[in-house]
Amino acid sequence: MSEAQALDQDVIDESKPITFAPREWFFFKEEVKDQVAEGKGVDFLKAFRAARFYAEIERRTEDVKAGRNVVKFTAEEWERYVNEQALS
Repeated sequence: MSEAQALDQDVIDESKPITFAPREWFFFKEEVKDQVAEGKGVDFLKAFRAARFYAEIERRTEDVKAGRNVVKFTAEEWERYVNEQALS
C-alpha cells in the first residue's frame, strides 16, 4: 500500500491516495456537485484546491472568533500604520 498524502500539500502526487480532513471532504463534495451541476465536466484538481481553500478560510474564521492567532490594533495604531504605507 502506498503512503497517503494530505490534501494540504502544495503539489499533489497523483500516484498516492489523498486524505481529507472532515471539512475538506465536505467542501470537496460540494465543489464536485457544483461542477456537475454546471454541466461542463469535473476538474478534480480545481475541486481539491477549492476544498483546501474553503476549509482553511473556515479554520481561520474559527481562530478569529476564538481569539487565537489574532493581531489587535487600536484605531490610532491602525490609522498610523495605514498612513505610513507607501502607496505607489
